Amino acid sequence: MKPRPSIYVEGLEPFIDSDLVFKPNLVFSEMESYAKEKNIPIVTAATGGVLSHLVSFLKPKTILELGTGLGYSTLWMVYGSKSSKIITVDRNEDQAQLLEVYAGKMGLKDQMDVTRVTGSVLDTLEDETFWNDTDFYFVDCDKITYPKIFLTLWPKAKKGASFVFDNVLWHGRVLHPDPKKPSDMAVMELWNEVKSQVSEYTLFPVGDGLLFFQK
Repeated sequence: MKPRPSIYVEGLEPFIDSDLVFKPNLVFSEMESYAKEKNIPIVTAATGGVLSHLVSFLKPKTILELGTGLGYSTLWMVYGSKSSKIITVDRNEDQAQLLEVYAGKMGLKDQMDVTRVTGSVLDTLEDETFWNDTDFYFVDCDKITYPKIFLTLWPKAKKGASFVFDNVLWHGRVLHPDPKKPSDMAVMELWNEVKSQVSEYTLFPVGDGLLFFQK
């Protein structure tokens, strides 16, 4: 059998994000342009669409987002479920406060229940009472922290809680991880922990790879 060629031919992903992904608000495109100009990492539009779709089906009462960025993924989740209470954590206050700016432009401020927390993700998770009743976790922060985040949350998360980790394909470096790069090793360690402890999981090969599983 001939090997199947990758669908990710040159130029396809940008075309998907710009022309094929349904965006419920044009401000998402504005955020994408700003992120590109300022070199701020955000999920792709296709990833945001999948994330919003998951939330729309699951309708979690509470969502904990680890890594706010400029609020791009947060607002995708808001569109997925306006009834969900979202707490989003990031140490970069100046950048994360853009969430409110863009929410205002989208006309969502009075329709969403979103609380920002400024601080280190790992330090924040030390208070178990802060997160132990969470229904949906979205993790998109420093990749080096991924294994520690999983090992902190997974054993004590409540039954039925959903987890989504972004960047699990790590720009394709999961094929040939560089042992000298801590981020490469951290992503591979996350995969090892998930495959050894989680009975079922789903990889959505959008953007940089979205990994979904439930407790």
